Amino acid sequence: MAANLLIAFDGSAAAGAAVRAAAALFPGARATVLTIHEPAMSPITTFRVGGALMSPELVERNLTELEQELVAEAETAAAAGVRLATAAGLTAEPAVAPGPRQPWEPILAAAAERDVDVVVCGTRGHGAVGRAVLGSTSSSLLHHADRAVLVVPEADVRSDGPALIAYDGSPAADEAITAAGRLLPGRPALMVNAWESPLRHSLSGRALTSAPLTEIRDFTGDLETWLRETAEATVADGVGVAEAAGLEASGEAVESSSTAWRVLIATAETHDATVIVAGSQGHGRVASVLLGSVSAGLVHHAERPVLIIRAP
Repeated sequence: MAANLLIAFDGSAAAGAAVRAAAALFPGARATVLTIHEPAMSPITTFRVGGALMSPELVERNLTELEQELVAEAETAAAAGVRLATAAGLTAEPAVAPGPRQPWEPILAAAAERDVDVVVCGTRGHGAVGRAVLGSTSSSLLHHADRAVLVVPEADVRSDGPALIAYDGSPAADEAITAAGRLLPGRPALMVNAWESPLRHSLSGRALTSAPLTEIRDFTGDLETWLRETAEATVADGVGVAEAAGLEASGEAVESSSTAWRVLIATAETHDATVIVAGSQGHGRVASVLLGSVSAGLVHHAERPVLIIRAP
């Protein structure tokens, strides 16, 4: 069954990249292209019509005209998004809704109303600083969404690459694989487990491994072997879950002294992945703190689409 998408569209280059990425990842999907417009009764628009200098009747008339202009502009943008989506192979329809300058709430309300599978949005800027601006929409969607969110950077990537799936053996990771099998059928999948040796990548660990006692060296060697084999076994489990979900899967355990999201991004670049998939647990501000270490790192730094799957 084709995926059901909601694409947040504001006419920007980033929004255009989001449409193209959605079409590449979910060919033949149904999409609602949603444009949010500022409500005419906001303080900013009231000031624009000169509310402090005009009679109530004139203010009301100007607000009505401004509302019509805002809706018309949003409809024009949504129609442009539909044309772009249709040209990319999606079955698309336009939608507009009033909302604040940080419009994640009406986006999620529209997603719930249409019971979509994935909410799609673009980003602006590069790196953590540039994407701090993104926080108003994309990061808020990640914090509050109760369904999958695809965040797309402005740069286009190849459309036929594998899906890299972050896998740590958790229920959230299993859910991410199951969702990937449902949403990305037929796409090769690479399970990646990022692990770190506390011995080679810390001063105390290196001191321990260089200790003169044979028993200590044997212990540290056994621990290194156990850590590596555990990561490889986790990856093998992930490959099994992926194959059960209908994916053509392979796996890779990657050791690194860096953070997990950096390892995942570097591995995605090495394999030229089309999308990075990661699971998360729960939603809301408290849960998003736990989500932040990997999922938010991916979203704020990856130069390719990131699909965050919500665990039930």
